[in-house]
Amino acid sequence: MLSVGEVNLRPKVAVAQPLDHNRAARVLSGPHIFGEGANTDVELFFGRSPEDFARSNRYQMCLIPPETGREWLGALVRLNCNYFVECYDGLDLGDLGPLRTAKRGAAWDLLVCMSTQSAYQLPMARKFVTALRHRGIIHDTIAPTIEMAVQEAFANSMIHGNLEMSTAGHLSMDRFNALSEETARRLAASFGNRVIMLTAKKRRNGHVEITINDQGGGFTPPPATAETKLPGAESTFGRGLPLIRSLCQNVSFDRGGRTIRLTFIPEAISPLPLDTDYVAGLDDTGRWESDTDLRNPRDATILIADDTMISREIISSYLRSDGFTNLVFAKDGEDVLAQVQKHNPDLIILDIIMPKLDGYDVCKTLRADPAFAETPIIAQTALEENEGRTRIFEDGATDLILKPLNKAEMIARARIHLENRLLVKQLQAYRERTRSELELARDMQEMLIPKAEQYRGVGLDYGMTISASFQMSSELGGDMWGLAPIDENRLAVYIVDFAGHGLGAALNTFRLHSLIWSDDKRDDDPGAYLGELNRHLKGLLPVGQYATMLYGVINRTDETFRYASAACTSPVLGNVQTGSTAFLDGSGVPLGVIRDARYETREIPFGVDNFLLLYSDALIETVLNDGGFLEGERLLNEVRNIIAESGGMIDLASHLADQFMDRAPARLHDDFTVVSLQPNRTPVS
Repeated sequence: MLSVGEVNLRPKVAVAQPLDHNRAARVLSGPHIFGEGANTDVELFFGRSPEDFARSNRYQMCLIPPETGREWLGALVRLNCNYFVECYDGLDLGDLGPLRTAKRGAAWDLLVCMSTQSAYQLPMARKFVTALRHRGIIHDTIAPTIEMAVQEAFANSMIHGNLEMSTAGHLSMDRFNALSEETARRLAASFGNRVIMLTAKKRRNGHVEITINDQGGGFTPPPATAETKLPGAESTFGRGLPLIRSLCQNVSFDRGGRTIRLTFIPEAISPLPLDTDYVAGLDDTGRWESDTDLRNPRDATILIADDTMISREIISSYLRSDGFTNLVFAKDGEDVLAQVQKHNPDLIILDIIMPKLDGYDVCKTLRADPAFAETPIIAQTALEENEGRTRIFEDGATDLILKPLNKAEMIARARIHLENRLLVKQLQAYRERTRSELELARDMQEMLIPKAEQYRGVGLDYGMTISASFQMSSELGGDMWGLAPIDENRLAVYIVDFAGHGLGAALNTFRLHSLIWSDDKRDDDPGAYLGELNRHLKGLLPVGQYATMLYGVINRTDETFRYASAACTSPVLGNVQTGSTAFLDGSGVPLGVIRDARYETREIPFGVDNFLLLYSDALIETVLNDGGFLEGERLLNEVRNIIAESGGMIDLASHLADQFMDRAPARLHDDFTVVSLQPNRTPVS
């Protein structure tokens, strides 16, 4: 979401090639994307795959090419962007646009807009839910429920809505074939150009709202009191509305039945950290800095709120006598909220009975704002009923003190809450420093990983297609891979995984990277090279720390791959013509364990029909949503299927990463790295 101050900034737009500048400019300057008054002076970034776009950039939109393939659906997970729009001839959002306006900026946490033609061929609904998981909008535990509901609603909008097809009657093979032929005819006609759009938004109350929008004839739902029995054999297309209603908290219809709105219950969704999009959207005018430095409780800012001047004076005299001098005053409930926004007090002493807004409403309002959810509030009251005292705690008060006020009690309670506040702020500051240092280490580690334009350029130099995907874990890890040219015919490749997580693992990757690139010597004997690295690392690494690594040399002239392994994951060697796949030997002693360890150099044929897959252990050791692992024969079968579906010349790593992310937890506990190398059929010049 754009903040108020960001609306006029020049938006960044990711453009997927083969879309060019002119095509992107036409779409963005039309009525579909930006509304009147919105800034359309955009900055365009072009790339062949999601890996081409820097993760440090926040893209307001990604324009994807017509009849897009699966790799750009994978961008929903791997690209730092929340709006994805297919650019095709005939794009007309109608009443679904504009997507962005000067007033509201980004209205959705995720939006995907595609033609019916493309959406019919791709697992759009499933990828959409996968992206919601990895963005933290929904939790892994509720994802299957949401996916089932979205798939059902999506099919309804696709078939009944945009294609306007009747699906009544028994589902026989003849009926299905006839329906398929009619579907193909309609997709080739104007029906195929109709937009289908999915959106998702996590509301402030924790509810997740998903809409499926079509441009068809609309759907008139039966009354809510109608029979909710799930249909059986008499239904052509699944269980429909009764199933959707059973999975959601609420189902509603807008735009004459062309929008299905699904709301999911917050109890099934794990709590998330502070909504940074919401905070970014606050008006900063006249607001305090959130990192107010509180080093001593007596330096604290205390807000005294009471509608009686004499009461305010009594409380202030008590506090001043104990050394508290930074005092702020408010005379009614509305004044309290204004002073809180202006001064961000460390403690609020709040009278319950006040004009305009009473103490109950003030507490509820402050606790609803994440910025003041933890500010201590001492309520003061002359009420004798237990009901009133209980209510103020329910509405968010931290403590309660009775009138007439006792000086010693007032000072003691103020001290306690301010000391707690000081400890909390110190802890928050420590956590923020740690977070900043970890982010810096993450950025430095990512700098060690080749960028897409780099490894693609190296691939062109050596007549190869090189594909890669790197996903850092929720903790700081120790994965690294790279390419090292030896001469015009020989290219070295390596993949490393240090044991452990955190700053220690990251520092070790920096150490090893420095060793690898400390000189230009690239040994054609991988075993000897690993042995030399091992001797250096043994003297650098603390006891108990080690790395697994594979180092190999591709020789395009001899069509060979010579490699050595230090307990690395077993590489996969395949053949695009025969479809065969097999694991290579990845055994060996980890680096940094034994000073004089020896490593065997192995050699295999590596011709134009072959491909090589390298990966970190996150690929095979992550528990997937079915409770299993992508290891052994299951991994080989996955690779074979990708090869078969793609026709041989593929970005294997990107496709495999996409398949993996569909089934992996949203929070990975280890760095995920996968690299594929495949000789091109055109000979090296």
